[in-house]
Parts: sequence; C-alpha cells; structure tokens
Amino acid sequence: MPRLTKLDDVLFPVAEHPVFVSITEKDGERRLAVPEKKAILNQKTSRVLGIVSRSYRLVDNREALEMANQCCRTVFPETKPGEWSVNAVDAPATAGYCHIDLVHNSASLDFNSVPPDQRPDLFGPFIRVTNSFNGLRALGFNIGFYRKVCKNGLIIPDTIIRFKFTHQRRDIGETIQFKIAKDKLSQFKNTFTDSLAGLRKCAVPRPQFEPLIQGVLSLRPPQPLKPDTREAKDWQSLGTHLGEMSTRYAGELGPNAYAVFNAITEFASSPPENRCVHRDRHSLQRLAGSWLASFTTECAKTDFHLDKYLAELLKPKPAPTEKPPRSLSPAEDELFARN
Repeated sequence: MPRLTKLDDVLFPVAEHPVFVSITEKDGERRLAVPEKKAILNQKTSRVLGIVSRSYRLVDNREALEMANQCCRTVFPETKPGEWSVNAVDAPATAGYCHIDLVHNSASLDFNSVPPDQRPDLFGPFIRVTNSFNGLRALGFNIGFYRKVCKNGLIIPDTIIRFKFTHQRRDIGETIQFKIAKDKLSQFKNTFTDSLAGLRKCAVPRPQFEPLIQGVLSLRPPQPLKPDTREAKDWQSLGTHLGEMSTRYAGELGPNAYAVFNAITEFASSPPENRCVHRDRHSLQRLAGSWLASFTTECAKTDFHLDKYLAELLKPKPAPTEKPPRSLSPAEDELFARN
C-alpha cells in the first residue's frame, strides 16, 4: 500500500468529536452519548483516525513538529533553529500515525568514524518524532545518526537518547520538558565511533552478506514457498535487490561487517514494496541499530565464528504468542461502520 512521504500530506487539521451509538427501537432510532470516549477526525478527509479516551491529549502533527524543533534545541543547544530541516516523512495511507525526521544541515555536529589517514565517513544527527491519533503509539522523539554520503538513517535503541510520552494530559501538558544529561551524547559518539571501527575489522566474505542482512532484518521466505507464485517472484526480486546492494557496498567498503551494516541501513531507510517485507521503515531502522549495538560486542570475542553466529541468527524462531485483538465497543463499531 502506498505511503505518505510528503510533509504537506501529514500536516492536516484534526479535531475531537463526541461519540454516539445509535439504538433502533420500535418508535425509531435513538442516539446515546458515550461520555468516556471521543473520536479523532481528519478534518481534511472527514476520516475517523481513532477512538480514544476522554483523557487523551490530542497532538496534531504540526504541534509534534514544533515539539521536535524544541527537542533539537534542547539536545543540541549549540545549534540554531535554521540549521534543522525536515528530511523525511513516513506514514501509512490512513495517516493514523507518522514519523518525521529533522536533520542537522551544517557540519558543526559531524564526526568521523575512522582515523584521518583512512577514508572519512561523515555522520550527522537526526531527530525523529513519532505521533499518532489512535492511542496505539506514544508521542516519541528518537535521536539517531546517518551516514551523510548516502543518508542511511538509523536509530540506536536503549543506548542513545529517547523521549517518550503517552497521549495523556498527565504526561503532555501545554509544553513538554526535555531533560538530558549533557555527557550522554558525547559518550554515545565515542561508543558509536568505536563500534563502526570494530565493524571494519570484522571480515565478512561476500557470499555471507545476504544471509547476514536477512537475519538482521528478519527477512524470511514465505512458507511454504511455492514456485510460480507472486510470493515466489517477490522473494526472488528481494534476493536480487539484496545482491545488488551487497555487491555495491562490498566493492566500495570491502568485505567486512561495516559494508554489511551500510547495506542494512540503506535497506531499512528505503525498504522496497515487497510482500516479503513485513516491517515499516521505523521498525527496520531500529533492528539495524540493535544489531550494531550487539554485533560489535559479539565480533570482538576471541572465540567468535561468523558461521556459528549466522547459524544461530537464521535459526527459525518460535512464533510469538499474540494477544487477542481488542473488541470494539458498540460505539466504536458503529462509528467505524459509518466511516
């Protein structure tokens, strides 16, 4: 399904509306208010985006973007507002949630991943704001870094700065306070640089690029994989795409884990439309960041063997136990049926 990728597509006005349920009786139809719920409406399309509680704190995407700019100034106080610009927008066609990336466009925050006598790779920071209208995603602000030569974005969960606020009035007042330990970002830069240097030292033969990418990003062939089906053609197309990326980065950066990492982040930043890709851009980038944090520790071990690592990585995982979907209330069922 096509996604929304332009800023204007997500800066639509939204409004709160009361929720009613219609009851058919002998003498006609009667409407009853549902006082504990309210509907969030896209005023541009008249589409209901979500049914939420009365305590839900509505934040439209324009306000979320303003908060992201505030986050930029707090985390990087040495920068000026004009040095940040919107670099990417990603949202489903329903516009129920969105991610907006702000990148820093000057060189003052850049840092190199390798010593000056080697080819420098410049990295710069970005801040991603996540907003939603259905209560399923918190209002979030994630700090990431991207390789400027190709703008491969990534997010490092747990080891870098993240702010998260539930859409409740107790968490989001009129303003949001971003608090950060000043030395945390500097510490992360050093760790990040060391991690990339470690990837460069870890040899990965070219034939193992694709299996490693598939394992990191949880790309699995359809089961059962039947020949001459659309799913089989998509899996073959995906393999061709991974092969092209792997060959390109192996030629540019050498047969090492750093080249694999760049192929992973390119795929995560621009996932192809393919039935075998089941995660969105944000989820794929978080997988890339998690792998960087874990693999640099693994490959530094004296007993590390890539074959054993891959065998474990590609081992089929048991299916997660899913919670049963939440049943819609009569008011929600009626409202969505009408929209």
